[in-house]
Formats: sequence, C-alpha cells, structure tokens
Amino acid sequence: MTAAPAVRPSLSDGPTGRPGAASSRIQIVGPQTLPGFLVAVADVGEEVFTRPPWREPVSRARGVAARLLADSHRPGFVLALARDDDEVYGFAYGHRCAKLATLASRLPGDDFTLRELAVLPSRCGRGLGAALHDTVLEAAGDGPRWLATHPAATAALGLYRSRGWRTMTLHASHGQTRLIMRKSAR
Repeated sequence: MTAAPAVRPSLSDGPTGRPGAASSRIQIVGPQTLPGFLVAVADVGEEVFTRPPWREPVSRARGVAARLLADSHRPGFVLALARDDDEVYGFAYGHRCAKLATLASRLPGDDFTLRELAVLPSRCGRGLGAALHDTVLEAAGDGPRWLATHPAATAALGLYRSRGWRTMTLHASHGQTRLIMRKSAR
C-alpha cells in the first residue's frame, strides 16, 4: 500500500491580506510522482528565474525541472509544491549534499542543501515561500542546512534571514556570484 502524499492544510491569507493563498496547499511529492509535475516546475522556473536578479536565459530557467529530476535520485531528496487542483504556484526542493559546506570551509557532515525555492511573482507576499521552505526543512531531518542564493534576491534573503539563515561566504564561479548561507541543525 502506498502512503498518500503529505499535504499541509490550506493556507490562510498572507500577511498582506491578499486573497488567493487560501486555495493553495503545500504538498510533498515523491520521485515516483514527480514526472507529472515537471512541466509545471519548468513553467514556474521560467516565470521566476528569467526576471531580476537572476535574469537567466529561458532554457536555463526552464532547466530547473531537469536538474530537479536528476537530483530526485540523491539521498534525502525532498520536493514540496504549492498548488491547487489545476496549477502549481511554487516549489522548493533539496537533498543531502555537503558541497556548500566544503565551499564555506566547513567540515562536511549530514548536511542538507536547499537547492531551489521559487514562487510565481503573482503569488508572492502570501506566505507560500515560507510554507514551502518550512515544509522542505521539516521533512529534511536533522543536520546543518545550506543554500546558495543571488546576493540581490532581497525577498528571498529576507525570508531566509527571518528563518535563521546566516551568510557564511560569497562564492563566485562560472560568472555567477552567490551567497552561501547556513542554518544550524534543529
């Protein structure tokens, strides 16, 4: 018997009081059902990552779905979607990985990396990003958490800092600069 996917109760209106989040739910999706959501993840990636501050080409922004699929085979993989019956509004995922710990000159251990978090711009400000973040980290288990983000992603940085993330280092590679952030274990 297969367990039903974990679904958080519907979200109430966000802090700005804008309607719309109430019909969304946060759902953990396993690797076996992931293929059914790849086009929606690519659509969200295109809508989010082609805009400032990322300004990625469409092909790279949509490529988040292929990266997610490849990462779904890694230990500790967790994917959460913000969705209703017809549409995906956002996603967050991560897996066990110590690469960012190493880049930050820390000894690797049972590290979890939050790889991506994205919410459609039309759905921002309703608590979906926070709900996705919290759902993935709750499912990740214990151990240090790591992420890399654009240094000009002010909304994302605000969310991460409000959730206890600290900047560890600035890393430049392949023409991109990213802040590497760490959150202590639970």
